Amino acid sequence: MLGLTWLRGSAWIVVVAGAGGCQILNPAFGLLTDGDSDGDSAASTGPVLTTSSEPTTSDTSASATDPGTTVSSEPPLTTSVDTEDLTDTGVASETTLATDPVPPSCGDGVLDPGEECDDGDGVDGDECTNKCTLAECGDGIVHDGQEECDAGGVDADPLCNPACQLAECGDGFIQPPEQCDDTNADEFDGCTGDCQLSCGDGVFDPGREECDASDPGFAELLGLCDEQCALKACFRLTNTDDKDFLDSGWFDACATAPGERIAVLLRDPTGVQYLRFGHKPPSITPWTPSKMTSTKAPPEQWKFGQHDRPVVLIDLLFDKPGPTPDVLYAFGDDSLPKVSDAATCPSSLGDGYAVAILPQGGTTQARVLLMPFVGTSKERNLGGWLATGPGVELSYDDSPMPLCKVEDPPTPFLGTVAVAVF
Repeated sequence: MLGLTWLRGSAWIVVVAGAGGCQILNPAFGLLTDGDSDGDSAASTGPVLTTSSEPTTSDTSASATDPGTTVSSEPPLTTSVDTEDLTDTGVASETTLATDPVPPSCGDGVLDPGEECDDGDGVDGDECTNKCTLAECGDGIVHDGQEECDAGGVDADPLCNPACQLAECGDGFIQPPEQCDDTNADEFDGCTGDCQLSCGDGVFDPGREECDASDPGFAELLGLCDEQCALKACFRLTNTDDKDFLDSGWFDACATAPGERIAVLLRDPTGVQYLRFGHKPPSITPWTPSKMTSTKAPPEQWKFGQHDRPVVLIDLLFDKPGPTPDVLYAFGDDSLPKVSDAATCPSSLGDGYAVAILPQGGTTQARVLLMPFVGTSKERNLGGWLATGPGVELSYDDSPMPLCKVEDPPTPFLGTVAVAVF
């Protein structure tokens, strides 16, 4: 028995074996042969469809037909001929012969002209249909072991997808009531896990979006959000419980970005937990990798009081306002405390790039910390930092966390952080 074929080829050679004989349809010649591979002999065992553009003649007996037709004892293989397709001689051209939907000999177990297969078993759902055509997705027949359904070529069938499988969200086909189908469960790529569009509907949904430019709350923040409702980030990291970034130049793109505003986002699998933005204070000197929120010399930058242009952050989570304004401190890439200050907490914030977000007026408690576990020259020495483990490269706590208490170390945030300068 032939295997189920899903693409029709331009030529088929089909073998039907059994007591009834071995029959082969050779499409190159339109002949049925006895299966002999010798090309010198090919005895015809069934009717052969022939056409001619020249009229043929017959005797003048009562059974004679009009000129241009051929008398044959075989039953006709056509049921109708469109008169518009007739040649001058009254004979239909080879390309306009119309065959019956079901060949007359279909079902006899013998492969005849006009048939793709003939298994004679009367079963419509196997590899050969009861119309003597090879089974294929879209023929309206559910084929055992190969298909779960078959809509017969009907587009957007809500129950059956174009691959002849039962339709479901995640199969890659958009069918009602789906609005999209990207085959994944990521809620933050514009298409949600339940196959609904989550971007551009005029409402910011922090459970499914990082931002939404169509929401009035983002009307003045052009350049912050892309078409997939994700932050246009100069830095993005998904923090795990391992060491996730060791590059000492990790904040270069943000330090040199020409924008005058900065935004920080934190999200985990449940949604956006933190999203705030602020304006860089007016200054003649723009941000550089060495001098961002502090214009002081590198050995002095670790002191929060030496940051002469910190960024006050405004909350963008409209349903989750912060208790007090936050202030962002960005430490330069060459920040390094003096040896005499190295043991003073939190001096290690200044060992290379670091970002700290504190409640306004705070000095020893932070809401967000973002820095490599290892600084430019050494490991950080915040209180409890080493004991917490590498995952503390990113820390966040709705309630400000102490920076210098060994018994109360910073809280690791296992999720995504994005920083945008726009």
